Amino acid sequence: MLVDALQFVKPARERFEEWHAAGIAGVHATVAIWEDSTETMREVGRWQRLLAENADLLREGRSADDIRAAGSDGRTAVVLGFQNSSPFEDDLDLVGAFHQAGVRIAQLTYNTQNSAGAGCWEGDDAGLSRTYGINLIREMNRVGMLIDVSHCNERTSLEALEASERPVAITHANPRGFVGENVELAFRNKSDTVLKKAAESGGVVGLSMYPRIAPSGVDCTVAQFCDMIAYTVDLIGVEHVGLGSDYYAGQGDEELHWWRQGRWSRKPMVPISGPVEFPEWFAAGRGYATVLEHLRKRGFSESEVELISGGNWLRMFGAGFVADSRN
Repeated sequence: MLVDALQFVKPARERFEEWHAAGIAGVHATVAIWEDSTETMREVGRWQRLLAENADLLREGRSADDIRAAGSDGRTAVVLGFQNSSPFEDDLDLVGAFHQAGVRIAQLTYNTQNSAGAGCWEGDDAGLSRTYGINLIREMNRVGMLIDVSHCNERTSLEALEASERPVAITHANPRGFVGENVELAFRNKSDTVLKKAAESGGVVGLSMYPRIAPSGVDCTVAQFCDMIAYTVDLIGVEHVGLGSDYYAGQGDEELHWWRQGRWSRKPMVPISGPVEFPEWFAAGRGYATVLEHLRKRGFSESEVELISGGNWLRMFGAGFVADSRN
């Protein structure tokens, strides 16, 4: 069963048909980056309308069983998530409220400093907030919302892993130890230390072919992507490796500017080139089948391929999307 742990496509039937053609049973879809609670709830409402209007292709993904059911009947379960904790507005009551609305995953930070911690554009002298950040993690643990540190800096990632009593996800990032520093957003990738700590927590990392963080950037090949999968499996174990493309088809320049600078800057704080095309072989997700076939040819067993393609995410979602039974 195939799960893509992060996409930020512009929601449209064309995208949903691409998911169907690729055989994707579950997609974690971003509904907020800088938005506040009201703006985010409007986006959640839009997704709920789209799910109803496209019920032949989609269903809501509130649980791992929803994804399994979608895979069984040829649809895609959409798991709603945030790439920042801004929608909570530093109010712990909103964590449970958004969980009830269907949100299941939230990054503590996007690229910058916020009340919870520091993003990857900040220096590593800043880390997890000892007040709000710690309490946000406790509340997310309590209600069953998965903590994601994909865009957090090194210190915040490690401190979040230490603070959380439940497994922590890295939905879309690559191992810096394999990719190296010669890609546009090398600082977005994760050190071997963070990856090992995430695995020790029971977490999963979603490997991405996003050209700004992938090996060889825009020239990343299927073979190189599979080399990266093999490296990560050797580093942290096959039970902790999955897929998370960071695919953003349909988004225009206005959206890209919003992601890079929000309302807090007149220009991007980190130089970034214009829109980049995903590798041709990715083919809007149809290329996942090619990746999985390459892994089989490299000697990965069928059970290992099933874990990487989606089984690990299903295990993590199954445990992480429900309230802590101790509370």
